[in-house]
Amino acid sequence: MNQAESQEQRLIWAFWLAAGLAVLAGVLPVLIGGTSSRVATVIVPFGVGAAAFAGCAVLHSQGRGVTSALYFLAGLALVYGMLAMFSLPLQLAVLGTCPAPPAACTDGLQRPLTVAENTGMGVAAAFAITSIFVGFFGLVVLFRRPGLPAYTPPVRKIPPIAAPAPADPFAAASPAKATAPENGSAPPPDEPELPAHHEEERPELPPHESTPPTT
Repeated sequence: MNQAESQEQRLIWAFWLAAGLAVLAGVLPVLIGGTSSRVATVIVPFGVGAAAFAGCAVLHSQGRGVTSALYFLAGLALVYGMLAMFSLPLQLAVLGTCPAPPAACTDGLQRPLTVAENTGMGVAAAFAITSIFVGFFGLVVLFRRPGLPAYTPPVRKIPPIAAPAPADPFAAASPAKATAPENGSAPPPDEPELPAHHEEERPELPPHESTPPTT
């Protein structure tokens, strides 16, 4: 396995682990405090964070921008869930709580936090924070991974067919120039070739003998 495949496996497992931790962060307060717990509603934002981390694991090949946006959504959902949990003890500290029974409870006040609710809040916060850091590790691995090679257009491997050698322009132009008419009319028909001229041999005459004049 080369380095690229190893980094691919690490970032996938990191995002899936972060999603599992986010699920545990939302489920444990319900399991510890029961459905009547006042912190049981955090299962909704923690579930959204887990789904966003799962999207990072599945869609990481779509690019760093998509993965970063999903990680930001997951972190925002987990932080919102933790703030919603810790707003309950802050509200009880500001508004006050009902006195211990058997005293009557004034209208508008809530009962104090139970041990199960305190435990569920602590466990959920620990798992949520761990989930954010594990997801951040996967994001770092994604950004440190070497980018895809630049696209190169395909190169033709078959050698091109050699073009035929051009004919001699002067040899091709000479007959055309000779046969082309000057006034634009049709070219004259080809004249028949005359036979070669042979000179006839004449018979040689005998020498002329002259007679001397007689007196």
